[in-house]
Amino acid sequence: MNSITTNLEPFYVVDTHALIWYLLNDKKLSQSAKAIFQAAEQNQTILIISAIVIAELYYANVKNKWFPDFVKLYGDIISKPFIRFIPLEPNHILNFEQDAAVPEMHDRVIAGVARRLNAPLISSDPLIKAAAIVMIVW
Repeated sequence: MNSITTNLEPFYVVDTHALIWYLLNDKKLSQSAKAIFQAAEQNQTILIISAIVIAELYYANVKNKWFPDFVKLYGDIISKPFIRFIPLEPNHILNFEQDAAVPEMHDRVIAGVARRLNAPLISSDPLIKAAAIVMIVW
């Protein structure tokens, strides 16, 4: 058994690329990340997804045309019992200064969610990792 599945956190925040690679069953998804997604599918942990991730997924899909029916994809995602969504609230913008080590706005929102929840972030983003404001799992 993978050590990540024996030491699971109660929940993980999911970055956009991790979600895309999970949905596509892409080999770019690390073994650790894949193990967490599989554990979530077995109700062993919860995945937290910021609304900004869904927005980024939409725009990436428009560009790359991975999924022919985004409304169906969205419905499939929100129907998964192991996924919880966090809206982008206006007061989250007040955290931008605290999370300023993450240079890109969308990534700052996502990292801020993980920081506020004190949850690991499933991400391969080197700039988020370099910011060192949240624990990264990859």
